[in-house]
Amino acid sequence: MSVTRIDPVIDAEARVEPGALFAPPASAAEDWQTSAFEGGWVMPMGGFLLRSSDRTILVDAGLGPEAPAGIESSGKLLDTLAGLGFSPDDITDVVLTHLHIDHVGWVARRGEPVFSHARHHFHRADWDWVRTDAPTGGGAAGVSEVISTVSDTAVLADGERTEIADSVVLRRMAGHTPGNCVVDVETSHGSVILLGDTAHHPLLLIESGWTSQLDEDRVEAARARHQLAEELERSGALAFGAHFPDNRAGRIVRDGDGLLRWRPVSTR
Repeated sequence: MSVTRIDPVIDAEARVEPGALFAPPASAAEDWQTSAFEGGWVMPMGGFLLRSSDRTILVDAGLGPEAPAGIESSGKLLDTLAGLGFSPDDITDVVLTHLHIDHVGWVARRGEPVFSHARHHFHRADWDWVRTDAPTGGGAAGVSEVISTVSDTAVLADGERTEIADSVVLRRMAGHTPGNCVVDVETSHGSVILLGDTAHHPLLLIESGWTSQLDEDRVEAARARHQLAEELERSGALAFGAHFPDNRAGRIVRDGDGLLRWRPVSTR
């Protein structure tokens, strides 16, 4: 049974200085920040709600109710779900693309699971990492404590592909974190890939020489993005990024010069 609907679920927004995120090659034009980000970039944080006939799946769980300084608005995920007609108890599965705090924040509140009826899916490589090797001051700070609250309902993915439900597959693309994943979704309208943080912005898909300062392994992450961009161009699949401007979906296409381009698509 295919997924019938995908909705963005906004939790927070933050205005981002591109220089704090992107690491372009030295050959990039000096004015890249101005040309690519004129007017600024407000980065959304949250997740996506997938619906099928028998499953209601939340992919990523936002930053949570207690946002750090610098976040312009936060803690909206449950209200956004309510606006779509769902309560936490309606969620059958929570799928975490990786274990950074801005993707697991609503997994628990005050030490108790928020989605108490749901199974929680994430990759074992990330769980091992946050408990042993993750930097204490990075995006994984505090994540181990949050995830421990759902240990009884955790379903750890192993290997490269793990089926979550009919037409929903968690696929490992390490680099951003050791167990970073994308989510492959078959819908009634075609194939969709939820990118998580494999790419924080469309530019990182089409500029193969660029890296993100948020990636744990920049070389492996860049390799994963290049592989993913080529796959998206070949397949024509629709892509959603966790932090893409306005949660806008799009496709990767090749222009007349053979260069990859991002083409936004309206899904509303």
